[in-house]
Amino acid sequence: MQLAQQRNARLGLRALLGVTLSAVIGLARQEAAVQPSSAVPTMDLHRAQVTRFTAPGPAAVATRIKCGPGGDSYAMYSSTSHQEMRSAPIRRVSVSSRSVTEYPIPAISGYEKLARHSFDVGADGMLYALLQANPQPGSKSKPDPVNLIVKYKDDGRLDSYITLGEVPGKHIFPTSLAVFAEGSFLVSGTTLEKTADGTSLGVFSAIFDRNGTFLAPVTLMKLDAPAESSGFPDQRGAPPKTVQQKAVEKEKHSLNAVPLASSLDSFSSPDGNIYVFQGDGRLDIVSPSGSVEHEFKLRPPAEGLSGLQMSAAGPGFLFVFYDHLATGEAGESSRYRGMISVVYPQTGEVTAIYRMPQAETDFSVAACAASPNDFLFLSADEQGFLEVVHYLPR
Repeated sequence: MQLAQQRNARLGLRALLGVTLSAVIGLARQEAAVQPSSAVPTMDLHRAQVTRFTAPGPAAVATRIKCGPGGDSYAMYSSTSHQEMRSAPIRRVSVSSRSVTEYPIPAISGYEKLARHSFDVGADGMLYALLQANPQPGSKSKPDPVNLIVKYKDDGRLDSYITLGEVPGKHIFPTSLAVFAEGSFLVSGTTLEKTADGTSLGVFSAIFDRNGTFLAPVTLMKLDAPAESSGFPDQRGAPPKTVQQKAVEKEKHSLNAVPLASSLDSFSSPDGNIYVFQGDGRLDIVSPSGSVEHEFKLRPPAEGLSGLQMSAAGPGFLFVFYDHLATGEAGESSRYRGMISVVYPQTGEVTAIYRMPQAETDFSVAACAASPNDFLFLSADEQGFLEVVHYLPR
């Protein structure tokens, strides 16, 4: 692949990713409220190490990249930007073994027209996928589609699957999956509810057990008036609230609760919780019971950037990769550089900010992190072969 063609492919990759994420971000877009500390300096990253593979590299990525506990990257990508992405296999890219393992949509007896909506990697390294499937029709009528969660074996074959149950009173259309360390699931999507005026389209998030049975809904509080449990101190110098004032505030929050259906990215933490980064910059730590243990809101490190990837950055830290979502304006790509914020999730503190090299930002997509200052990007060389690039601070 010639250099100009490769650059166009990377721009197409970013545009495709931007379209996918924009639809998600639009559900909960609002102005960020918490800025990185001005005391945190911005450091430049450089291309320090490259691991090359004989497998084709990505020209289009259909969804966020997930990271395994051993440092492997799980991505659904195509080596040609025109390939149908919903049928592309999930690929595990292992730097340590220099191998690529494919996880295709499996064939399951009794079902047809299987389509994948989401996938996640558990804290134990096992891969799960959320599928929609049509039961093979019987002699009388055509049955409704069902939602399945499949578990894969390490070599890419199907291990087992469950059928996802319904949420009481709602007809659900799941689109996002996250796996708790103890085996239950956080599922988000849209709903169709019958009302007196007809039908109403909504959103939902809920906890399901390892058998697919609904356990509890998940709701998040808006941060325009954070509750005490949100992790934000009172910065206005107001006197302590009375018990009655706290009760009134809690009631207001319950009325303003919004479903966790606009999540941009999530990962299963070894501490047993799921970390969720939402489209409005909100970072939430959700427990298996459905409660939100901590809630913070992060601001992009520079104007014009949106969060595109979040995952662990070594024990106890997260990283968020920010980049510009292209609009097609002439010359806009030269005005923006991808940036990374490293976050301590227990407090929401931004501990480091890194800036990508200008010449590199169109040629790779953020994947995982080996440590708080060693970031892995998936890319393709000039011949179109896969490479994993380590970016380190100078």
